Amino acid sequence: MAAGLACTAMLIIVLQLPRPQKILGASLVMVLGLLAAAAIPRLSANVIESLQWKGAPDALPLVQVVENRSGIITVAADGVVFGNGKYDGRFNIDLVHDSNGIVRPYALSLFHPAPHTVLMIGLSSGSWAQVIAHNPDVASLTVIEINPGYLGLIAKTPEVASVLSNPKVAIVTDDGRRWLRANPGRRFDAIVSNTTWHFRANTTNLLSLEFLNLIKGHLNPGGIFFYNTTDSDRVQRTGCLAFAHGARFLNHMVVAETPIAWDFERWRHTLESYRIDGRPVLDLSRPEDRAVLDRLGSWEAGLALDAGRDETRSIEPCPDILVRTSDKRPVTDDNMGTEWRHFLRLD
Repeated sequence: MAAGLACTAMLIIVLQLPRPQKILGASLVMVLGLLAAAAIPRLSANVIESLQWKGAPDALPLVQVVENRSGIITVAADGVVFGNGKYDGRFNIDLVHDSNGIVRPYALSLFHPAPHTVLMIGLSSGSWAQVIAHNPDVASLTVIEINPGYLGLIAKTPEVASVLSNPKVAIVTDDGRRWLRANPGRRFDAIVSNTTWHFRANTTNLLSLEFLNLIKGHLNPGGIFFYNTTDSDRVQRTGCLAFAHGARFLNHMVVAETPIAWDFERWRHTLESYRIDGRPVLDLSRPEDRAVLDRLGSWEAGLALDAGRDETRSIEPCPDILVRTSDKRPVTDDNMGTEWRHFLRLD
């Protein structure tokens, strides 16, 4: 607006007009400038909220907004993080009051006996990175995040801010798939990806058979890949077809080329000793915290084959998934997964 008015004023000056017309034009430009200065801040104050919530009656105000060439990150008043208008996590590391599925990164020791080196694709709120970095078995965590805007938000949030200065953690600004191709010699005990929704643009890059084959080359012997399927049957089937062993854990897949070392006793012991920034994650003197441990231990029943081929089980092995999803096509770079079919109700 300011540039437009300035150009108009310059034209008025250089045009061959009678003096009264020039004075009138200049006055009009000044009036329009004053009106714009007064009205634009009011009219544009809630533009991002209007675009994101689209008039939803229960919309919460946005308390933080980060705009850069990688997109727009917003944070609602309840701590929910949105990437380009879509749910992208929440600031929360509390396992007892689990509002964001934070049990999933806490489960790393359920799948691997000693995940010393971990790669995480995607940072978002930093909650997952904070949990994994404090796993007592993790010696190093490399995080690949394409949008550096998350770093500023994390720095302002006390429960996750320390992940930025944790000596175990290295954060790299890059595209996950590109980084993997550029670092063929890097291998890890576990690779974790809290992948965004399966129907979003470019998500196939992190869900396809081709990507899973790329992941294989970056796993140490006995290594696991743990990634979000966002409840897509096709994504789950793809994981089971790409790897020799695997299972669905809640809405994630955990897959490997060697048998996965499921150990609920080991997991319970790890959770009992888990500390973040020196504070215990669980207080075993409280019945509520002990109940969480007991509930998580009960999920072991889901490992049994034919325990029910449905998504109500917390754990579902690949043989059952392959039967349940027998009518689904795997996700490949060529078919673009569900990015185009989802909204046409074809998937």
